[in-house]
Amino acid sequence: MRETYLNVINEDISGLFSQIKVPTVIIWGEKDDITPIADAYLIKKEIKNSILEILPNVGHRIRKEAPEILVDKISTFLNNGN
Repeated sequence: MRETYLNVINEDISGLFSQIKVPTVIIWGEKDDITPIADAYLIKKEIKNSILEILPNVGHRIRKEAPEILVDKISTFLNNGN
């Protein structure tokens, strides 16, 4: 399992972002200390038709730290025709 974990976290998928052609919401914790917020802006730049939502005072585990906000952001995105 350790080897699989290391392979996953070391894989660079940044070259794939520009291939995403569907409307996309990117939800990021402002206080993420595992994946830098600069990565969120890079992903936003590379994915056309994307929206970046930065959640204040939230870290890397958005689903645990702010589940209600996460659900709200996803629902809003989906309900706006995306």
